[in-house]
Amino acid sequence: MNPPPTPAPLPQGEGELSQGEGELSQGRSSVRFLAMTPAEEGLLSRILIISTSRELAPQPTVPIGAAWVAEALRLAGFSVKLLDLCFEKHPLQAIDRALAGFRPDGIGLSVRNLDNCDFLSPISFLPELKQITDFLKTRSNAPMLLGGAGVSVMPKELLDYLQLDFAVVGEGERAAVLFFACLGEPAKAALIPGVVCRGGTGKKQACQERLSPSAFVMPRMHDWIDTGRYLGFEPALPVQGKRGCANHCLYCTYNKIEGASWRLREPGAVVEEISSAMRNTGAREFEFVDSIFNQPEGYLEALLEEILRSELQAKFSVSSLSPKGLTKGQVRLMERSGMTSLVITPETASDVTLGALKKDFTEEDVMRAAELISSSSIKALWCFLLGGPKEDEGTLVKTIGFINGSLGKKDSAFITTGIRIYPGTGLHELAIREGVAAAADDLLMPRFYFSPEISPQKARETLRKGVSDLSRCIFLSDTRQSSLGVWRRIGAMLGLPTPFWRYAGYMNRLAGSKRVISRNWSLPPAARK
Repeated sequence: MNPPPTPAPLPQGEGELSQGEGELSQGRSSVRFLAMTPAEEGLLSRILIISTSRELAPQPTVPIGAAWVAEALRLAGFSVKLLDLCFEKHPLQAIDRALAGFRPDGIGLSVRNLDNCDFLSPISFLPELKQITDFLKTRSNAPMLLGGAGVSVMPKELLDYLQLDFAVVGEGERAAVLFFACLGEPAKAALIPGVVCRGGTGKKQACQERLSPSAFVMPRMHDWIDTGRYLGFEPALPVQGKRGCANHCLYCTYNKIEGASWRLREPGAVVEEISSAMRNTGAREFEFVDSIFNQPEGYLEALLEEILRSELQAKFSVSSLSPKGLTKGQVRLMERSGMTSLVITPETASDVTLGALKKDFTEEDVMRAAELISSSSIKALWCFLLGGPKEDEGTLVKTIGFINGSLGKKDSAFITTGIRIYPGTGLHELAIREGVAAAADDLLMPRFYFSPEISPQKARETLRKGVSDLSRCIFLSDTRQSSLGVWRRIGAMLGLPTPFWRYAGYMNRLAGSKRVISRNWSLPPAARK
């Protein structure tokens, strides 16, 4: 069960920040669960956590959320085993072995994504997930708790689809402890904040109690996950400095998954986690996976200055940087602290589409960020969403001009075509108004928005004619090529400099006509099962 979730903002707790505020909490990491735990009752219940994600493209993702929950359960007195299915060739056999050897009293299922979010080659992960849950029902009577980022987006729909009874909307650390302390007894489970029951009213979603940063546990991934397998694909481990996002982008689910206010970990606790991982895994590269690394104001500086004070001999990358308010001082601080690469997410270089996506920055911010980053030593992957609201040939041409003229020679562009529609988002409301989706659609299977003002095929033609060097553009569909996984493993084995997307140009030239840009872009087929 990946941490972070809750659909509605609640009163601020310790360490939370609403947009515009700037104080940081100084609480040390601790665990405080208001419940009678198995340790207090003299019992030792066995809980099996299963990380169900098996997706390897564009790279396997370390199940940090499942590790968080497993560690919270261990600290609360449970006997815990985490089964990671990512690299299992025969997942049902692996589950069968775990059930036979561990004999769990309760089972937690972590679901990261519902599908691959690929408009051009959609694949749903739900049929395989249902196969797993159906198999579990035949092998165990233990109560099951469904959780994770994918679950928090549409919990009731998933419970109905999988025919399960309980799911967590929100962070799993506290809810899982309370749920398994009563071993899923329905009357008690229904009262746990954040736990949704199949067929229930869903009122508990609105009552989700988010953890304060001082209650976050250190995930201790090395105790729960074979980190070496992940480091064999790309030698960097994830670390999260904050949860939540105070922005309200049209398509985004972060407000549901992590909450609508910033909850900041004490920089010292983050550095402590990195130091522990370095000692126990041998990792020397770490990726900050915060929703937005450079928000709220002041946290980037506080965290990186703590890293400098600690003299960590490590390299860092960022999975999501906003162009908004980026300064020369911040970029220089990132360089000094060991930042070697980042992913920056403007989504478009046109004010028209930025406004339609409800972004809190402008073309000018995007251009300014490009100037700062291109003049630095940090390599950048610029992410763009093609086909968003109000996208037309003119807005796309503007984005193409930005790619041609403003990206540094060391930088690349990652292009996602179409936007996955999730319930409860502004994009969902727009899709209903425009007839792209019906209000009754459960959206479990991937449904996408593409601007009616430009066809996918016209967008492809515009890209092909306009982008001066398509080899530096990475398309989501191209990341599924099996050769890329082989290349990643070879790169990690040889110790080639990261990030591995820096070599995309070579791989794209080798792929040639096999790339998605060479195919017709018709409306997408139904999601493949």
